[in-house]
Amino acid sequence: MSASPQPPPSPHTTAHVYASNGLEILQAASDAAQAIQNSEALQHAAAQAVSHQGVAHLAAAPEMSSPHMMPGQAAMMRDPTINPKLTRLRRACDMCSMRKVKCDDSNIPCRPCRELNVDCTYNRETKRRGPPNKHAEAAKAAKKARTEGQIPGFAASPSPHVAAKTLLTISSDTVLDAESIAPMPVLELLVDDFFTYIHPLAPFPHETTFRQSFANREDRSRPEFLGLLSSMIGALVASFPRCVREHLKSQHGTHLFPKAVVMVDKCRDIALHTRGARWPIKQPKTLDDAMTSYFLGLGAAYTIQYNAARIFLSETLTLIRELGFTRPKHQGEQPSIGQDTYSNEPLPFDHIKDQIGKRLFWCLLLGNRSLFQLTSHNDMVIAPSTPNLPYPAYPENVDDICIQANEVIHQADGTVPLLTGFRFAIDIYTTMNGVVSLELAYGMSTLPWADQRILLRDGLMAAKSIIDNLPPELQLGSSSAEANPLASLDESGLQYVPPVWPNAQPSHDLRNVIKAQPVRRRQLQYEIQKANIFVSQLATRSYFVELYFDLRDVHLTEHPEPDPEAAEAGQPGDDVKPAATAPLLHDGDDKEIYELMSTERELIVQNLLTVLGCLSQRNLEPNGRSLVEKIRQVASTLLNDAPHRKGPLAVKSEEALSQLIDILVKLEKTGPATGESRNSTAAAAEPLLHMMTAEDEEAELRHWADLREYQLRFAAAGGFAGAL
Repeated sequence: MSASPQPPPSPHTTAHVYASNGLEILQAASDAAQAIQNSEALQHAAAQAVSHQGVAHLAAAPEMSSPHMMPGQAAMMRDPTINPKLTRLRRACDMCSMRKVKCDDSNIPCRPCRELNVDCTYNRETKRRGPPNKHAEAAKAAKKARTEGQIPGFAASPSPHVAAKTLLTISSDTVLDAESIAPMPVLELLVDDFFTYIHPLAPFPHETTFRQSFANREDRSRPEFLGLLSSMIGALVASFPRCVREHLKSQHGTHLFPKAVVMVDKCRDIALHTRGARWPIKQPKTLDDAMTSYFLGLGAAYTIQYNAARIFLSETLTLIRELGFTRPKHQGEQPSIGQDTYSNEPLPFDHIKDQIGKRLFWCLLLGNRSLFQLTSHNDMVIAPSTPNLPYPAYPENVDDICIQANEVIHQADGTVPLLTGFRFAIDIYTTMNGVVSLELAYGMSTLPWADQRILLRDGLMAAKSIIDNLPPELQLGSSSAEANPLASLDESGLQYVPPVWPNAQPSHDLRNVIKAQPVRRRQLQYEIQKANIFVSQLATRSYFVELYFDLRDVHLTEHPEPDPEAAEAGQPGDDVKPAATAPLLHDGDDKEIYELMSTERELIVQNLLTVLGCLSQRNLEPNGRSLVEKIRQVASTLLNDAPHRKGPLAVKSEEALSQLIDILVKLEKTGPATGESRNSTAAAAEPLLHMMTAEDEEAELRHWADLREYQLRFAAAGGFAGAL
């Protein structure tokens, strides 16, 4: 019996055969193109793959062919009745997959990536279908543990080799969002901590706007916002390492867990990854970009990565100039950034953008002046303000809630805005304007000694007078509960508790009080600003005094005028330097300023010990990296000064100053040995350097306890009177 003829395949059946085979062929071509990431190679690979079975397709679907079509073109056409999901050309690119948006696969780069001006890449790992192979997963986990120092999810070190692996790990994640930093419950607590402890000294971003964006999960749709969030958390952790300690413990055990610097490096890597390789040529840059650069620089400085800090802070200055803080359009005007100069149709003036931009500029200037005091190697130059190139105006003295996009609302009477303390800090550091301008232009040595001493005297007197105008909320006053609502917190058993998620925060966590009672949160922020104001003022006064004596010694060396009394007192063989000790008795102005500066050094010793007796760990620790360094600098200058410069108070306080310096140095060494302090030998042991043991944590807490004991002992001895 002959076989019955088979019916010809129906168009419907033919379409399904075509769709199935075509999908496999084009998917293979797409996979080949991923390795070379070239649009021309992609089209060539796809055409070559199709040509192998083009004849079969033409035979199976003759109705699709045409005498005007080239061979293979018919196979490339798609029946409009076919489900497009079955015939997509390739998978979505990395950025579209991360943002969960439709990828325009007609060209490379795709349309969404072209609009965002980012790289269109296909680096993420393709996952196989079905359940994971347990042997393969075990091998991958073992390899990852070896390459990352057995710290899954964190970079083992900031070295270039391991940093590249970290970025590869981040880019292979399915979603890059806020939870790439930490779980949302932990992140919410850290954001609260940032605005409680860091925002009073670096008052940006705009808290109301930021919290709204954070609640709307804009970290999933705006890379700039995710970068800003990452940099803020990195700066918080670098300044206040204890804020993530419990979280790190819960992830990696209580006996061996990463130091805070590992979290800082992770936040930095995420922030840089959101920018992409083409970020340097991105136009226009945004205010979020500038704030991100600032916080990246701050975090690098606090973790002793000074080269990176210089790069990021210089980048911040470049960005805010690019955003509009440059030469004003009209004579007598001050620069602002409230107008969108890049828009074809400029929007109305944005007061939020303008105010936050001004805060960022002045915060950058304060940091620059602080570095000017601490070191002579300050590569970031902010030129002095001139009539043609003036600085921006001070930010308005109002809280964030009063700043809206279309207007700035007047602050309610009877309240002291948080910007009050920030503006006083600006006043303190701008007393250095004369010295900084002269140093940047010609150098202090080009000015006659008579003018040098007057310049330094005027700067010192201006810095001393600023605290006389402080409101009561920012003065060093009584510690009674009526004068300070936070005084009772030290006796109530409440304390700061880092996030302990997935467990609930304990009842004695300080957050429970400051959330329920906003007045106490504001008072805590006043205390933080108070510590910064008085420590910064001491550092500035010490800078003027020491610079005066250094320049005076230079002048006396070049123009020796021996003191007859000193010459008679000196015996042969004695190490006497009359030229360095003799006052210019014939010069009435010099004698007056010399006595003023000598008395001022004694007052600095007294004020330093008094201020330390009034500041608690609660107010010092969150910004300890900057405040501790300033205090140690002042104390070290007073202790290590030349013997002929020390007055009786400084001599009698040497032991107290020496004990203070020892404690502060131990606190500074609590941070990691990173950045330029490492060598090639230490790099081999980087995983150990980035680990913290229970003993390390106990040592750090003991150092803070030693500082507190020092303060209490000083107060019990009658304050400064007990040091005499």
